[in-house]
Amino acid sequence: MHQRFRSSLTMVFSLAIGVSVLGTQAVAQNDSANQSVATESPTFRVPKGEQERVARLNNDMPAKAAPAKPKHPLDRAVSIAETALGKMRRDVSDYTAILVKRQRVNGVLSDATYMGTKIRCPRRSESGVEAPFSIYMRFMKPKKVAGREVIWVDGKDDGKAWVHEGAGAPLLRLKTFHLDPKSPLMMRGQREPIYEAGLENLIIKLIEKAERDRAAGLCEVNYTEGATINKRSCSVIELIHDEQREPYEFYKAQVFIDDELGLPIRFAAYDWPTAPGEAPELIEEYTYVNIKVNVGLTDTDFDPRNPKYQFKGLPN
Repeated sequence: MHQRFRSSLTMVFSLAIGVSVLGTQAVAQNDSANQSVATESPTFRVPKGEQERVARLNNDMPAKAAPAKPKHPLDRAVSIAETALGKMRRDVSDYTAILVKRQRVNGVLSDATYMGTKIRCPRRSESGVEAPFSIYMRFMKPKKVAGREVIWVDGKDDGKAWVHEGAGAPLLRLKTFHLDPKSPLMMRGQREPIYEAGLENLIIKLIEKAERDRAAGLCEVNYTEGATINKRSCSVIELIHDEQREPYEFYKAQVFIDDELGLPIRFAAYDWPTAPGEAPELIEEYTYVNIKVNVGLTDTDFDPRNPKYQFKGLPN
């Protein structure tokens, strides 16, 4: 597997994923695929007073009469995430979704950016043919980036991405650029390079970081059922680090798991409050809507010469 696929993420959190065998047929969210609906702001609801709280390590441990708790609050999260990774690698070959993200870069929180995404997971077929990790993104809004397209395929094109701009740069949209994913142009306004995208990458990193945080000591993990995103039933896992110290990278992180798909569809991380009583500031958030898995993506979906795409001036 390409080394980039295992590069470090900053969007790290402790995730417990309700898992289900997705099979080889496409499994779709019931939300409308209409673009005007898809680019509306996602709506969230988390019920109050229904959390299952896992006690802090070495602090307020349950009474003898209470059911036994995990030795560490993160044990359950790590175990379920490892199971989820195995099932995803076995049962999910590709997926499409609309990704809605906001990121704080250099102290500035961006507007919500909407991207239509196609992701092919690195898999080897029964005949021995290996499909490389592949990503296509089309930016939908805000207006200044609408129409931008990006393609990156692991192991192809010297590791570079194909990019062209959209409506916000009318002159540049007529030219296709071949750029290193970590170049200043590609990283402008981004926290991570494009090859860090995707649910499988996310689960790999959250396992690594959860194991690191588990070894570091104190934490609090809350599990909540009955939450929703765009009226879809979800469960929420929340991790809190009261103490701001190494190796912790956030004060609070939340993950929404779609109860039907058994996949994480929203992640948000918050910084420590700057003063007592103040709300924590958002560091980054990523929400997936209109998810479809195992749709049968092919090399054509990750080819800039696809006639459905708008890459101009490609070399012969």
